[in-house]
Amino acid sequence: FGLERYFARWEFAVRHLLCASDVEAWRLDDLLALADDETARLWNDLRLGYTESTGHPVLRAEIATLYESVGPEDVLVFAGAEDAIFCLSNVLLGPGDHAVVTWPGYQSLYEVGRAAGADVTLHELREADG
Repeated sequence: FGLERYFARWEFAVRHLLCASDVEAWRLDDLLALADDETARLWNDLRLGYTESTGHPVLRAEIATLYESVGPEDVLVFAGAEDAIFCLSNVLLGPGDHAVVTWPGYQSLYEVGRAAGADVTLHELREADG
C-alpha cells in the first residue's frame, strides 16, 4: 500500500505529523488516571482474549448514545479503518455500481470497490482548491 510506505518514511521523522489518522500516544498510567470508577473496574478486570466480533457491548452501547435512533445492536466496531472500508465496500458495491472516493487516501477505498466490480472514480483533493 502506497500510504503505508509514505507513513513508514515520514511518521517518526518529523516533529508534527498532520496527516495521521491516529492520536498521539499516551502513557497508560496517564490515561487510567482519567477513568471513572466503572471504567477503572472494567480495566482491572480485563481479560486479554476474544470478545464479540461486533465489538464490546459497553463500547457499542456508548457509541449508540451519540445517535437518536440507533441502538447498540445497530453498531459495529472495527479494529481500524481498513476493516470497516472492506466490509462497507463489499456490502454496498458490486457490478454496475459507481463510487466516488477521495484521493489520496487508503488504497482500499478504491481497490476493494473495484474488486467488487464497481466503477470507481478518484476525487483528487488539492490544497489549492481549499
